[in-house]
Amino acid sequence: MTRSTSRVPSRLLRAGALLMFLTLPLGAQQPVDAARALLAQERFVTPPPEVARLVTAPRQQNTVLTQQSPDRRRFLALHAGALGNEQQFAKPHHYFGGLQVDYRANRARTLTTRGSSMLEIVDATTAGRTRVEIPSGATASSPSWSPDGSQLAFLANFDDASYVYVADARTGRARRLSGRAALPVLDTSLDWAPDGSGVYAVLVPEPRMPMPKEPAAAEGPLVRMTTPGVKNKTPTYASLLGSPFEKAQLEYYATGQLARLSTTGAVQQVGTPAMIQAVDVAPDGQHLRVTVLAKPFSYIVPLTSFGTEEQLWTSDGRRLSTLARRPLREGSANDDGTRVAVDTGRRSFAWYPGGGLAYLLQDP
Repeated sequence: MTRSTSRVPSRLLRAGALLMFLTLPLGAQQPVDAARALLAQERFVTPPPEVARLVTAPRQQNTVLTQQSPDRRRFLALHAGALGNEQQFAKPHHYFGGLQVDYRANRARTLTTRGSSMLEIVDATTAGRTRVEIPSGATASSPSWSPDGSQLAFLANFDDASYVYVADARTGRARRLSGRAALPVLDTSLDWAPDGSGVYAVLVPEPRMPMPKEPAAAEGPLVRMTTPGVKNKTPTYASLLGSPFEKAQLEYYATGQLARLSTTGAVQQVGTPAMIQAVDVAPDGQHLRVTVLAKPFSYIVPLTSFGTEEQLWTSDGRRLSTLARRPLREGSANDDGTRVAVDTGRRSFAWYPGGGLAYLLQDP
């Protein structure tokens, strides 16, 4: 087969290439105009079918080998709800330096939008499944096995509050431990007493401090202070505290009452209300390691950089000592200003099985 070719003058090729270069942006402008017109409607729109199919895939039906029972014979299958709906995500909430709070329900917003719709206890040897009873109208969060694996504690998240429930691991039947609402804002976990007789949880204090009231007029200018004579880089964060009123709000919603909820229904308050971030029960059940959010708060870094204290309490709430302090960190890892070296102090605390605390300490 004969193929004929014709020679095109180079000046015409250059002209054609220039013509293509000039006309391509004109065609590309059409999708940009369409996108702008869509944004100008100021409403939610349905994505293309291909995207919607991927986003709404039922990934909540996946099961992983997590939350094994103490005897390693059973594990939990956590079935998250679907992606949720506009009503769940549109519920009003406060945003405090990176911490989102569902203020109506007194909990971290993630428990409102990401709770489990079903909990199943799976027998690893027989594959038998026992469905845990979750109260109607609630989702479940923070499941925790009792030390002997016979019970399962979890938070039941209703529309207006969260409560501590305990389920029988054999039958799945669940019951509320107390009529007092939980306060899973900073600490969203549940910790069992070593003998399995009760659960430690942070509750809404009774009585509670007065709710802060926003002043009708600004009480002062917007002031941001850094260390004199030190040049600090100030990264951009999605959420920062903005006023003394927001500082007071954060303290109000973060301050909870640690309590021991007996499986028989009794409630024992432990210590006084505090901004509790974590609780770690000693193996003997006689002591607690409590992490507390510390003041001062900051306007230029998020809550994760605020100071904390590691405290040692007795099981009835008497504070024995401060194990470590981490001060407020207002610098960043790459700035030129003064930064506290957190590794020089005690850190990474852990209980010895037979009693006593272990921790890391940098060698001078």
